[in-house]
Amino acid sequence: MSHFSVLSTLPPDALLGLMTAFRADPRPDKFDLGVGVYKDLAGETPILSAVKKAEARLIGAQTTKVYEGPRGNTDFCAHVEDFVFGADHPARAEGRTISFTAPGGCGALFQGISLMKRTGTKRVWVSKPTWPNHPNVVKSLGLEVKDYAYARDGEFYRLGMMADLSEAVPGDGVIIQGPCHNPTGIDPSIDDWKELGKLAREKELLVLLDVAYHGFAQSLERDMDGVRAFMDEAGEAMIAYSCSKNFGLYRERTGCFLVLGETEAGIAAATTHVADNGRATWSMPPAHGAGIVATILGDAELRAEWEAELNAMRTRMKGLRTSLSDALVAATGSNALAALKAQNGMFSQLPVSAAQTTELRDRHGVYMPSSGRINIAGLNPKDIPALSEILAGYL
Repeated sequence: MSHFSVLSTLPPDALLGLMTAFRADPRPDKFDLGVGVYKDLAGETPILSAVKKAEARLIGAQTTKVYEGPRGNTDFCAHVEDFVFGADHPARAEGRTISFTAPGGCGALFQGISLMKRTGTKRVWVSKPTWPNHPNVVKSLGLEVKDYAYARDGEFYRLGMMADLSEAVPGDGVIIQGPCHNPTGIDPSIDDWKELGKLAREKELLVLLDVAYHGFAQSLERDMDGVRAFMDEAGEAMIAYSCSKNFGLYRERTGCFLVLGETEAGIAAATTHVADNGRATWSMPPAHGAGIVATILGDAELRAEWEAELNAMRTRMKGLRTSLSDALVAATGSNALAALKAQNGMFSQLPVSAAQTTELRDRHGVYMPSSGRINIAGLNPKDIPALSEILAGYL
């Protein structure tokens, strides 16, 4: 008799299963639209040149592997605060902000939902659709998941989102993605962000902004305009920030959890809870990735090199998005997919059913999740004509 015999076997992670199936497929003509990583023209996910240089410098200067403390790398935290709040935000001087190094964006997300729970939150609203790990983390912490409308006809659906969140009660949590929404690529306008901030304040909602693709939409500065507009109206917010995509530090698990509060006393108390939660989970945050980011952002030449590489990634994705949109419009004879051009970041969502994604995989070697989400950043320009002809039969 085993203590573990009472456990039922859980289904495998669908996306990881898709990755395995793609690798095992012997067909030479197959298309990987599922994995959420940036790929270059050779189909590789490269290490950025600025990252290699910073890493070499970091390792060469290291004299110890001792813990950095509960907050992790404080220089890293300060740089991310610059990104999120701006260098001169008065709340920083007034002691109304928190920043803690976290194991990736997921670690920061976990900190945010855990802090929601400690404030008494019972349910958390997520966009429909959203990144699957949002509801996963909420459920893992014993909280209820509620959906709010997000997109319609390839555009942001403010009316639906506001209507759904009007049903929220004071103390409810809400996750809102920052620039480059996953899976739709559809972002709110600045006016939308302001209205959402006003609603959060009026309804007394505790909002977590998930910023996972900073720099992939318009620019490092412009991508934060909506987030900052929201915070100006809402007064308070939590932020989960990831360096996986914009620095290419996927496996280093480099993230930051931040909070903006309205009172210094409230933030002081929240800081103790964030530290306590971190102590009870990972004890001390990882150091390597945060050290790389701090090294890059603390050196003018390395920062300029990284920004140039980031700009090149964003430009490439925009070009792929335009090429795919044009090819699909031509192949389908419909303008419906022209909206792809106006979307941002790595992902878009095609209007296909789960059954159609299975048929696309089995008959044509086109691999994508059952949601129809495609990774624009994984496309190769030479594949777009053939891929568009295949997809046109299902759109």
